[in-house]
Amino acid sequence: MTKQKNSNRKLKFFGFTLAILLVISSCREPKENRNNSKEVTMEGLLKEMIDRDQITNFPENNYQLLQASSYNRASVSPEKPGWFADSDGESFIRVEENNGKKEWVIMEDEGPGAITKIWAVCFYYGLNDTIGANIKIYLDGAREPTIATNFFELVKGADFVKAPLADYSTRAGNLYLPIPYAKSCKITMDKKAFYNIINYRKYKATTKVKTFTMQDFEQAQQTIAKVSKTLVQPPAVQGEKVKERKLLKSQEALTFNLPAGNRAVQEIRIKLSNTVSMAQALRSTVVGATFDGEETVWVPVGDFFNNVGKIEAYDMWERSVSSDGTMVCRWVMPYEKSAQISITNLDKNEVEVAMEVVTDDKEWEPHTMHFYATWQMEDPTPTFPLYDWNFLTANGKGVIVGDQWTVLNPIEGWWGEGDEKIYVDDDVDNRFPSHFGTGTEDYYGWAGGVVPTPEDQFSKPFLGNIIVGEKSKGYNVCTRTRVLDAIPFQQQIIFDIESSCGKRSKAHFLQYAQTTFWYGIPGVTHNKKQLPQFAAATLPTVSDLEKLIKTAEGTQYMVDNALEAELLLLSKQSKSVVENFAEIPMWGEMSGGALKNIWFEKLGDFIEIKITEQFEASHIKIGTAVGPSSGSFDVYVNGNKKISQDLYAKHNGISNPYLDLGSCDPVDNAFVIRFQFTGSHQNARDNKNKYALGLDFFLIKNNFLKRSK
Repeated sequence: MTKQKNSNRKLKFFGFTLAILLVISSCREPKENRNNSKEVTMEGLLKEMIDRDQITNFPENNYQLLQASSYNRASVSPEKPGWFADSDGESFIRVEENNGKKEWVIMEDEGPGAITKIWAVCFYYGLNDTIGANIKIYLDGAREPTIATNFFELVKGADFVKAPLADYSTRAGNLYLPIPYAKSCKITMDKKAFYNIINYRKYKATTKVKTFTMQDFEQAQQTIAKVSKTLVQPPAVQGEKVKERKLLKSQEALTFNLPAGNRAVQEIRIKLSNTVSMAQALRSTVVGATFDGEETVWVPVGDFFNNVGKIEAYDMWERSVSSDGTMVCRWVMPYEKSAQISITNLDKNEVEVAMEVVTDDKEWEPHTMHFYATWQMEDPTPTFPLYDWNFLTANGKGVIVGDQWTVLNPIEGWWGEGDEKIYVDDDVDNRFPSHFGTGTEDYYGWAGGVVPTPEDQFSKPFLGNIIVGEKSKGYNVCTRTRVLDAIPFQQQIIFDIESSCGKRSKAHFLQYAQTTFWYGIPGVTHNKKQLPQFAAATLPTVSDLEKLIKTAEGTQYMVDNALEAELLLLSKQSKSVVENFAEIPMWGEMSGGALKNIWFEKLGDFIEIKITEQFEASHIKIGTAVGPSSGSFDVYVNGNKKISQDLYAKHNGISNPYLDLGSCDPVDNAFVIRFQFTGSHQNARDNKNKYALGLDFFLIKNNFLKRSK
């Protein structure tokens, strides 16, 4: 009996020991393996949205962050015409019939994934239609959509998803509710596609994903409420605080050597005061950070906190500025051994700096990354020719988590037509970005349609239109934070946005400054150098750009508000029409110094030019060449004949008065202007049986600048 009891005790002890060993073994299992076996769910993604620590580790399930959008499909290659094509709101994947009705497919993906962000402009082919189309989201090949509702209501937070997970910004809305799927996703509109951008994660085929259902959504209300509250009321951080106040003379610094060991910066608070010019101090006072011996942060304080030219209060998830000027950063910044945070005054005037840094313990793991903030500025940029302005080029392994763009605009009018183009890993060799957007304001979560004013300023947890000039004149600052839509890169990334505005001219200039926020595995390299000469320089003003423009215009004749014809591509043309066949002589100056030079031979031959981004009736006039070799033309706008014009003249010059097409209504937000050859004057002189059409510019006049809302 005693032997039996002892035997039982030994078995129990052995079983207990085995259980302990199994637990220890599971705890020691590589974190990557544990993560891969964990199922992706809507509720898990919601929790990730507010987990500041998780974003500091490279995503171990190696998802790709991809984008679908309505960008203009005329853009096919940086080497081919159309790379800077505008009119980005009408493209889609295909039209198909579902349940007996047409639907426009705007996104589709095969394999496991998750929708992480949906943006849509909240007017439909005209400012007056705020109803638009319905959106349908089909998951895992189902014939019926899991979500079917009004597109605008969904992204504005007026449907089943409420703010801040879906919210109205300015003439647009943004949905952040994660929508995971195990097998596939397809998103459609039940009317012709219009401006939209969809970000989604594409997981490895072996990743376990629980497909979104409305039942899951209802059962997750407690989590949704907690996440929503946390996003708008970030909790106080915990940890060891160090703080100091110091009056910094020129070239002096306030430096904190942070506690050594496996730790992370949890929060930074900065306040500037007692300076001759706060606007200058915001640019010339620079925050720097060194982690484990590498300086990864070097940015003017104002640019880091979206306050350029002035203090502007706002609240976002990772940064905020209070009305008293206190600037708060909540991005977690890990380090393995050592860290240093500093503020340096590069201005000639003194500035008082108060800074507080909070750190806490944080385990440094194989996938832990350092935090980077890279800043850049260049001399004023001419708005023609168009080009891609680089936010960041990096090699190695990392994650883009946010950015901000500052634009000094010297005129009343729109400054940001440019699309984002983000090349991740293989995209670089393929010469085409996996993120191709529809416009600068769209990238930052709002929409155009009118000239922005300070009334269009807003801040949401992940988006901010922090500073807007009066009718966009002056400083404009947009910013974006990425969490579920953060962009991982395994080998390399090139992050560009087109330098493009409503006024495209060699004699018109904008002043850019830009910051990119990202994390990188130690060893990552990038192309952004410190720029103390720009930070220390006097903050540029509108007057500075006006002087530059005046000087440039003095060397080249420009018609005010002209849309230069030579900068536009032909959207259609007859086969026998020849561009640049021969020079069209000119007596006097041409606007912009050049003509669009086109030659016709056969009666009925035509060319068309499509002018996009037009939202209202406009009065159109055209400056054309006249001369001995010019032909006669019928001119149409969107299929309606407007005038017949003989452009023959004894002497070469520009039409005076300009061709007047009268009031014209846009169709699908565009004017398609057609010139059809009808013959020639009896005294006209041909050039090898060809007659000329010389287009100098278009003048499109409407109430755009007079209307702010």
